[in-house]
Amino acid sequence: MLLSELVRSPIRAGENYRGICLGVGISLKNYSIKYLLCATQADGKPDFAVKFSAISSIQNGIRLSALRPVQPNACVKIFFDLPVYTHDGIYLGVIADGELQGYSLTRFITDRKIEFSPADIACARDALLLRKKQAFPLGQRIPAPLLSLFKSRDNIVTKSVLKQAAQQGELIKLTLSLPPFQK
Repeated sequence: MLLSELVRSPIRAGENYRGICLGVGISLKNYSIKYLLCATQADGKPDFAVKFSAISSIQNGIRLSALRPVQPNACVKIFFDLPVYTHDGIYLGVIADGELQGYSLTRFITDRKIEFSPADIACARDALLLRKKQAFPLGQRIPAPLLSLFKSRDNIVTKSVLKQAAQQGELIKLTLSLPPFQK
């Protein structure tokens, strides 16, 4: 499913028109969509949000099982036409679409056909700023199934964790369980 199927879609609760979806709020922990950011007027700014779990169907617009506006918290607000920049200021275009797999966003696509993962997002406000690409997965969280293999206090990938993985013959398994290779 594409993000464009949600964004700019009319929102209905029962048979009543309630507004239009202008963007989404995503969690940076698991990259899942938590909120729909909505406005009562199509050309307005978002003035209410609803939980993504309140969606009952997406055919012919978004139908909500119940309209319970909430205050979005602990999320990054993503809107179409949000400019995207690299960590060193190179303009990559504006967000044109995104790909959803279940509740999670797997990638974004800019109007210049450049793709990036939600894991690459460093911060978002008026623009989206992407992290610097690392040659090694240093600083990323060790996936839960692999935690028992490595002696690490912080549960993050460090040089010593990479060294342990190489010694134990688990380096490929560790690497493929981290972004951008994870399933």
